[in-house]
Amino acid sequence: MIATFKARSGWSKRVLVSLLLTAAALLLSDSNLLYRWDLFLYDWNRMAWSRAPAEDIVIVAIDEQSLREIGRWPWSRRIHAQLIRQLSAAEARVIGLNIVFAEPETTDPSADAELASALAANGRIVLPLLNEQHRLGEELRETLPIPLLRTAAAGIGHVDVELDLDGIARSVFLKAGLGTSRWPTLALAMLELSDPAAERALPGERARPTASASPSPDAWHRDYRILIPFVGPPGRFQHYSYHDVLRGDFPPASFRGKFVLVGATASGMADALPTPVSGLSRLMPGVEYNANVLDALQQGLTIQALPAHWTLLLTGVLVFFPMLLHSACPARWTLPVAVLSLLLTLISSFVLLYTRQLWFPPAATLLVQGLGCPLWSWQRLLLLIRSLFEQEVRAQVTLHSIGDAVITTDANGAVQYLNPVAESLLGAEPGALRGQKLGSMFEVADEQERYRAVNLVALCLEEGALVRLPEPSILRNDAGEEYAIRASAAPIHDQQMRVVGVVIAFSNITETRRLTEQMRYQANHDALTHLPNLGLLRDRLKHAITRARRSGQSLALLFVDLDQFKKINEGLGHSAGDALLRAVADRLLLCGRKDDTIVRVGGDEFICMLEDLRQEDRVVDFAHKLLRMLETPFQIGNNECVVTASIGICLFPKDGGDVETLLRNADTAMYRAKESGRNNIQFYAHDMHLRSLERLNMEQGLRHALARQELEIHYQPQMDLRRDRIIGVEALLRWRHPQRGLISPLDFIPLAEETGLIESIGEWVLRTACQQAKAWQQKHRPTLRMAVNLSPRQFLRPGMVSMIAEILQETGLEPRYLDLEITESLLMKDVQGSIMTMHALKAIGVRLSIDDFGTGYSSLNYLKQFPIDQLKIDKSFVHDLVLGKEDASITLAIIAMAHSMSLTVIAEGVESEAQKAFLRANQCDEIQGYHLSRPLPADEIPALLN
Repeated sequence: MIATFKARSGWSKRVLVSLLLTAAALLLSDSNLLYRWDLFLYDWNRMAWSRAPAEDIVIVAIDEQSLREIGRWPWSRRIHAQLIRQLSAAEARVIGLNIVFAEPETTDPSADAELASALAANGRIVLPLLNEQHRLGEELRETLPIPLLRTAAAGIGHVDVELDLDGIARSVFLKAGLGTSRWPTLALAMLELSDPAAERALPGERARPTASASPSPDAWHRDYRILIPFVGPPGRFQHYSYHDVLRGDFPPASFRGKFVLVGATASGMADALPTPVSGLSRLMPGVEYNANVLDALQQGLTIQALPAHWTLLLTGVLVFFPMLLHSACPARWTLPVAVLSLLLTLISSFVLLYTRQLWFPPAATLLVQGLGCPLWSWQRLLLLIRSLFEQEVRAQVTLHSIGDAVITTDANGAVQYLNPVAESLLGAEPGALRGQKLGSMFEVADEQERYRAVNLVALCLEEGALVRLPEPSILRNDAGEEYAIRASAAPIHDQQMRVVGVVIAFSNITETRRLTEQMRYQANHDALTHLPNLGLLRDRLKHAITRARRSGQSLALLFVDLDQFKKINEGLGHSAGDALLRAVADRLLLCGRKDDTIVRVGGDEFICMLEDLRQEDRVVDFAHKLLRMLETPFQIGNNECVVTASIGICLFPKDGGDVETLLRNADTAMYRAKESGRNNIQFYAHDMHLRSLERLNMEQGLRHALARQELEIHYQPQMDLRRDRIIGVEALLRWRHPQRGLISPLDFIPLAEETGLIESIGEWVLRTACQQAKAWQQKHRPTLRMAVNLSPRQFLRPGMVSMIAEILQETGLEPRYLDLEITESLLMKDVQGSIMTMHALKAIGVRLSIDDFGTGYSSLNYLKQFPIDQLKIDKSFVHDLVLGKEDASITLAIIAMAHSMSLTVIAEGVESEAQKAFLRANQCDEIQGYHLSRPLPADEIPALLN
């Protein structure tokens, strides 16, 4: 009877201990005290498994290559619009831009409209929404794209990512927003946009209901939390460089029918996150993080936390029954049973994860199972104590090995422990600070950048919570050394949650701060001359305008442009050009006062800002002084260079009241100085703006003239003097403006050349002329020749030869009836390149003529290398041909030289019978001019041919 009672009593104790251990496991699981171990197990599990990423998800990366090729960030939104048009042409399924457009573009306002147009034209673009905290302690705020872009975008998706307590990103909230969680995450918005008709039940852990009846409109709310099954370390998804996509350098099917995410991956600018598969050392760019979310949602592989009640139930079962088994098994089975129970817990967690996509945190179960073993075996308990000692030693070794300084104090602020890094930064001997109070060794800058001392230990003890020092913070030790630091302090609690000490961690970021200052300097200064750049000028000019308004004084901007600088670059090389720019910058600095701002705008352009002007004479004196200083030759290597400058001046408030107006007017005045012969000074005047506006209007009209069919071609006959027969015509471009009437080619052809419109216009002229020539050959004269002028920009354009061949094939005109006229001066700019291009044209079979011959100073040695058929005598020699002996001599020499080289000669500008007779008598082959006919519309030419 007594034995039975003892047996029952023993079983009761075992059951009671098992129940207590189960309760402990449930408390640990519910309190989430072992979250770091749970996260470690989850990360280890995820890193052990990887899978192939979806093939229909592509990343367009703003990487280091793109920054080198396109320029510093931020870029103009015109570039983003161009990218969108490229992706639209590539038939991308949905585009997600992980780029914030929270403010309008001030430097180019029309760029926003162009980007909005590209967004609206595509119709399948999602823009990001940010949640930001402007000051420490404030609520999060929504940062949306500017209204223009928000309206044009097809969807908005938030990019909010909440880091876990260990600073690692593992999850995402499918819905979030200010007041209510109404915004989908960027990946979900893209998925919904790809198939709007599909109904999706959102997975994830729902947000816990708040105590109040309605959510706070000023609080950021999150809902539908899911864990992300990453496909692997960063770089698994297919990437294309932003610059390559912008140039169209990608296979045609790269984006067809695919999800495209655009975002930054370049180091230093990307919103990179530490993840289980990348860790803290190799961060994952935000754009790739969103790609992982999209991949998980698309394939239905999202992971959710096991509901709390199921977690507690599974924890209780996995703890209680193994504990009973421990008590029933012999001592020799204690360790195997413990191992099996641990394996069962891990397997249960992993099976749930990979079969049901449910995460069961096993740390509490594993801990209690591990502690259950030594409770039933004192030997195992001793081993546990030894293990704990080893862990303490390992922690000591770890703290001595890390690069951050760590200090622990008691509740009174006295130092109990500090690692060697802390001793080094504090300038103390080993062990010298133990037992002493640290005091106010840290200093924090206020809004006026004045530093005040802070007792971090006392502040943490007072707050009773984690305290981080704002940056910039500095540390001054007793040795007088100063370090820039990043520091935080956290309280140490005992079992009753009483503060028993403080742990301080701080790191030396002096070098990082130095690099940051260096980058800030580079962002605001020109790399070549070390002068301030245009961005810094805008900032200084803005403040200078404010001061000038307050004081009632004036200020001046002098826009300085070096004359003919391009010739130095071409003649001596870019290295010599750079050296000259540095020398010019040094002389500009010598001209100005200490308070004046000298800026390099770019290329060979500088701006000088003069403040505190009481009279305009000082500006004129400064400008003349500048021109005089530039008159002294520059010694660049073994070469002596002389440069002049054109200076445009505008004054505040006379010529403008804001930054952009002053810069624009100074630039306008500078261009007037160039037009006035260079090496002079021009003050801004209102009529300059009108002339610039007139030129701009002409340029805008010219851009639409081709589409509106305002351009037309007139044709001037060319006659063979031996047969008195028209053998060809020259195509001459005319612009019939709807308001201004017929505009002279002298007014719009240089503008078309400068703006690049001459390429499309020239192609149209060539195609139209060839079509017309073929039509006249079929109806009137089978051997009629068509002469067309090639502009410099057309001649230098890559692919020009293939374009001409294509037009000839398209129109059916035989190449021998096309005569391409090239100016003599153009050929002399790049003789070898011109010869290669002309040989390629001759290979097609077209005729080549040198136009305006005699005006370009070409070398006869080069002339014999040109594969040409004809020389065209410039009309300046023909005008006084009969009366002027010099012009007659030159004309005769050209005819004789051409015939000796087996070339034909055509004279243009023939206006009288006497000129015609002279040319006929001296064996000139062909003539062209008003004596035969003025240039005529196409419908009047057949009468001449008949």
